[in-house]
Amino acid sequence: MQAFFQALNFNPWTFLFQTLNLLVVMWLLYVFLYKPVGKVLADREARIEGNLNDAAAAREKAENILAEYRQQLQGARQEAQSILDRATKMAEETRAEIINRAREEAERTLAQARKEIEGEKSKALAAIRSEAASLAILAAGKVLERSLTPDDQERLVREALAEVERLQ
Repeated sequence: MQAFFQALNFNPWTFLFQTLNLLVVMWLLYVFLYKPVGKVLADREARIEGNLNDAAAAREKAENILAEYRQQLQGARQEAQSILDRATKMAEETRAEIINRAREEAERTLAQARKEIEGEKSKALAAIRSEAASLAILAAGKVLERSLTPDDQERLVREALAEVERLQ
């Protein structure tokens, strides 16, 4: 086996120093390189994780605000529709009230006109009766060619009035 080690040019002291040297370098790399790099990577991972959590929280907050705005918009739309409905209802009520007032005014005016027409008709009929009575007396006086007594005049007036009323 020694021949084998000599064929490989193997020196146990060199091997020991190289092994020791390798262990020291590994320990130095571990202490000065691996730990700080691991710490930097862990910090970076934690920072990225925090940023992701912050982004998720911001997204959730934005979604909540969006939902709140949508709800407010829906409420505003409903309120606007309610206002429009109330305005339409008020307009209809006002229109109906104006129509009713106009109808009542027209009925009052029509009743007033009918009353005036009835009064004028009564006056005209009274005038016609009076004129007819006078004409009847005059005609009767001419027919009889004589002077009538007051009793005859009264009887002729009554007969003429009865005739005029019958004709109406």
